[in-house]
Amino acid sequence: MPKLNMEEVAQRLHQSNISLSIADATLEDMPLVYANPAFCNVTGYDADQMLGRNCRFLQSDLYNESPREVIRTALKKGTAAQAVFQNRRLDGTPFNNLLIIEPLHSREGTLAYVVGSQFVVKEDTRIAAAEAHGNQIVREIDKLLDLNERLRATSRQALARSMAASVRLWMDH
Repeated sequence: MPKLNMEEVAQRLHQSNISLSIADATLEDMPLVYANPAFCNVTGYDADQMLGRNCRFLQSDLYNESPREVIRTALKKGTAAQAVFQNRRLDGTPFNNLLIIEPLHSREGTLAYVVGSQFVVKEDTRIAAAEAHGNQIVREIDKLLDLNERLRATSRQALARSMAASVRLWMDH
């Protein structure tokens, strides 16, 4: 079974044409800890201008109470969600943003990270296209989670073999 290569995963996230960000749910106010170039292209910000900040700053002065409630509820439950926000780019230009979040939990089951994707929803974009984009992101995240689970299974098997070998050595002496 192939091992999960974190450098390869990071490289694929970085090269993705899908706008991706990662927020650290263990830190106060869930700041961004990663933003790929596609995310930077959508927002107009460089990664270093966003890292360490909650992505809420993209909302600026725009009203987003309903979508914020959808995302807050999902974060409390540790579940995936999507909502359309009004955001502003660095130059102040407003845009409609379909935000899709997917939670990543620690081994203990607590919320550790939140992967987010932004999809610019133009006035003439049909909801079906936005949903298809969301489904594509969910499938990609599911693949990463599956790889992670296989790595965990491989680690557990290696640990079990190591323990069995230790017991055999102990019994032989």
